[in-house]
Amino acid sequence: MLSDSENRFISHWEKVRIPYSTTFSKFKRGLPMALIFGGSLFLSLVAVYFFSPEWYTKISQRANSSVFAIIIGLFLSVLFFAYFKMHFKWEMDEQLYNELNAKQKKYLETTTFFDRMQSSGIGEFSELTEEEKNRLENYSKEKNKKNEN
Repeated sequence: MLSDSENRFISHWEKVRIPYSTTFSKFKRGLPMALIFGGSLFLSLVAVYFFSPEWYTKISQRANSSVFAIIIGLFLSVLFFAYFKMHFKWEMDEQLYNELNAKQKKYLETTTFFDRMQSSGIGEFSELTEEEKNRLENYSKEKNKKNEN
């Protein structure tokens, strides 16, 4: 039996799994975090370049020509980070969705209607008729006999 949060996740994922699987959606949803990642790298490079120019030129003799390559590298890393972060998240959610569906299917296959009624909190079966209560008791007795053998 699935919990409420698991049922909410299944219903949510059934609605968004196809739209979230597109490449454009993965870029769009992953871009804010990737820009934070790339922006912090860019700011650290700018800080080194402007606040410590002699150190930067000692390390790299071609300071002016490498700035363009650094910006292209940062842009590509932002795109890579945006896509693969959201692709990984999509894969993890898809795996959880499949596991919960398998768990629900197994539960439905291994339990009967009466077992599910008992575990759903009805317990007392006050709204059942006498005939239904007798059928349920007979079923429970038969099931217990099968389990004992």
